Amino acid sequence: MEEAVTQYTVEDVKQILYQNEARPQDAAILLAIAYLESKFTHGIDGATDPNDKGLWQINPPQYFKGQEPDNMVKAFYKMQGETLSLDEFTNKVKYDIDYATQFALHIVDYRRKNPKSYGPDPFDAWTTYNRYIKENMKNLAPTDTLVFKDGLDAEITQAIEYYKTYNEIPFGKQEETPTTTTPTTTVPDTSTTMIQDDTIDLTTRSAGIMNIFGEPPSTDYRSKTSSQVLGLLQSAINSERRKKNLPDISNNLNVDTQFAQLTDDQKTILDTLRGFYGSD
Repeated sequence: MEEAVTQYTVEDVKQILYQNEARPQDAAILLAIAYLESKFTHGIDGATDPNDKGLWQINPPQYFKGQEPDNMVKAFYKMQGETLSLDEFTNKVKYDIDYATQFALHIVDYRRKNPKSYGPDPFDAWTTYNRYIKENMKNLAPTDTLVFKDGLDAEITQAIEYYKTYNEIPFGKQEETPTTTTPTTTVPDTSTTMIQDDTIDLTTRSAGIMNIFGEPPSTDYRSKTSSQVLGLLQSAINSERRKKNLPDISNNLNVDTQFAQLTDDQKTILDTLRGFYGSD
């Protein structure tokens, strides 16, 4: 928090009220109050009463009994989540524009909720409102004459104009949030590329590899499988033939031979495949 005097524009103050979630109908009145109280200047002491601080000319001793905050300030501290001493509170409402604005809005809200203690109009907390703005809020037509006091004709005229034209006043520039750039991290490539050995022949089988039958691998899978199946069938058929005292059939089979060229034994195997048992 910088302890410095800051001059705001009407657009700036409208933006500050908006950022601190002021009700639009309240913001219009507060804009006029801020103009008459400080001419939109923050970080100053009051010209008449030095205890009046900042843009809203908040008077901290009015809200404390010695060093003890009143119920309004206690409720504000609870909302803020911190408790300050009188000196700390005074310093913040004088220099911290958001803190001061939040407390100004709290004054309005707290007084509105407690009319028996503060009266029906929550803005009466500011003398400038009660004396110069309130009665002129009824004189808003072009033909109406404003009520001037204390030689503040120009100031009152301008304050009421801000109130009347609040919706036409543009918002000020919102403070930009610094942007951060996330550094890009390059992940190293840890994949391994297999080096192909051109001296290895990947297109033919090794002659030294044997299958489960103790034979070199064969590319004629169909004939090999057929021979194995017929061999198993031959063994099963011969077992049945022996039970009937029939001779074993020959194992000299060629599955690619035409049926007409098969021996009787080979035909017996084929008949068996069709569901018939030979009786010789």
